[in-house]
Amino acid sequence: MTPKGKTFASREVAETFQRRAQRWMDIIALKEPDRVPALLVAEGAVAQYAGITQADIFYSPDKLAQASLKFQKDFQPDYSMTLFPMSGRTLDLIGYKLAHWPGSSRPDALPENIHFQYAEGEYMPTEDYDKLIANPEGYMLRSFIPKAFENLKGFALLPNLYNLVEITGVSTVLASMAMGPLRDSLERVLKAASMVMEEMMPAMAAGLEITWQWGAPSVVGGITFAPFDIIGDTMRGTRGIMLDMYQRPDKLIAACEAITPFSIEIAVQSAMASGNPYIVIPLHKGADGFMSNEQFEKFYWPTLKAQLLGIIEAGLVPVPFVEGSYNQRLDIIAESGLPAGKTAWMFDQSDMKAVKKKFGSWACIGGNVPASLFATGTPQEMEDYCKKLMDIAAPGGGFFLAPGAVVDHAKFENVHAFINSPKKHGVY
Repeated sequence: MTPKGKTFASREVAETFQRRAQRWMDIIALKEPDRVPALLVAEGAVAQYAGITQADIFYSPDKLAQASLKFQKDFQPDYSMTLFPMSGRTLDLIGYKLAHWPGSSRPDALPENIHFQYAEGEYMPTEDYDKLIANPEGYMLRSFIPKAFENLKGFALLPNLYNLVEITGVSTVLASMAMGPLRDSLERVLKAASMVMEEMMPAMAAGLEITWQWGAPSVVGGITFAPFDIIGDTMRGTRGIMLDMYQRPDKLIAACEAITPFSIEIAVQSAMASGNPYIVIPLHKGADGFMSNEQFEKFYWPTLKAQLLGIIEAGLVPVPFVEGSYNQRLDIIAESGLPAGKTAWMFDQSDMKAVKKKFGSWACIGGNVPASLFATGTPQEMEDYCKKLMDIAAPGGGFFLAPGAVVDHAKFENVHAFINSPKKHGVY
């Protein structure tokens, strides 16, 4: 509500910022604001509008910053659309193996206008579960990183840092870092850190300009991931974790529990760095169709709930991004006793009538505008869909209009129709 730094471009811009920020705070608290806020979640469409490529997202931070500014100026979305560079040069330097992306010098690089793709694999073998459970952070440093980053294999030699608790261990620890593969890996990390900071500067400057020039608050302060997804997305992979639910269920549950405090810590650290309390949590493998309700209650929900409560206890606002359909999960979540007015849920393909009925009394809700409608619909179809959605979910407050998925392709007359719909049909 009170950003520090520069002054707004005008009194009108300052009032616009306050109005938009207050709207968001009101819906989190399950109140009716003056009108429904519209949260446009887009990435590729911003690049598309500016005429830059997907490769530019990774390798041209100045172009990306200018794309964010152009999009904000021309469309005036309620909330900031700043895009941060993926830093392809950094990913090349450290040998990141968990994705393929455009513009890379690696042999698996994608064409310049293809969105990055995950490269799943079993980077954590089944025999490593006990190591992960016993020491999650140590396992990440010495086992997972050397497997997932081609040029950081030296991390496998990282000494036990508990040696530093006594003066006699300091020299031993430092000496072990001074030579061989570990030194090379540490030097690459330092170089990559400097590179990232340099490449983030244009985006940070653009974000400030969007705030002060157009009065658009940011409602994303950081990101974290559900414990089950941390293991399933990249450590074990989809195939691996699916088999683990049947072949080693107790190990999987214990591992999810072991990493839950670290998933909360990610959220807290990102919020402290940004000064923004809203933490997005993309939900991947809990969707209908991947697992049964019984499996959801056994493997996915307990640690996700613990994560949500931990984030709330830290004074932050978790924003689960409910990808896919959660129609079979709504009762489980709604009856779990989460505190009222402390979360915001963005839904992809769930039935919003059911969501409003089961979540509306205790949680802020939004989403559900199909990303495909931005690319294939007409402005009238977009307006009609948004109006129908607001008629269903906006009464009583606690609702925001948003796409159900990140918008990567769009007809831009449809973007205008989306942004203008709550101004026309969402006034309380």
